[in-house]
Amino acid sequence: MARPRTGPKRDPEAHRAVLAATEELLGEIGYHRVTMERIAERSGVGKMTLYRWWPNKAAVITDAVREHLAPDPAISPGDPIAQLTALVGTLTRYGDASVVAAAMSSRGEAGRADLAGILQPWESNLIAALDGDEVTAQAWLGYVVYRIVFRQEEVTAADLAKLVG
Repeated sequence: MARPRTGPKRDPEAHRAVLAATEELLGEIGYHRVTMERIAERSGVGKMTLYRWWPNKAAVITDAVREHLAPDPAISPGDPIAQLTALVGTLTRYGDASVVAAAMSSRGEAGRADLAGILQPWESNLIAALDGDEVTAQAWLGYVVYRIVFRQEEVTAADLAKLVG
């Protein structure tokens, strides 16, 4: 016999409203000025409901941006520069990588696991583009993530050309 679901039930419409409001706020005011109160106000969902569904703003933000961090299947699978350029664009979608860095780092091990899960498809695509060369793919991916997420530096097309060249 199936056990009844325990814990908070999420209204799918309210859930979507929260994620959309969070993404809008990120684009408008940036990670550090987004608060659970602002998310609740913008989405029309109560603040207590937010805290039942997510432990903190970093968790809400991670959920809100996760779908936008996946690789675009239309990107040429055999072109590593196209893959890396798309990754740079993805990580800087909200103006800089502070959104990704702050959301992931403030969540400790869960954030690191989320970041690893988000980056895994990018790594797989690079490995495929490099005919199975995992070491080079991981080095290139590491370079991009390190520069953008941890050093908060811009990665240009010229940087990628030198890296791949």
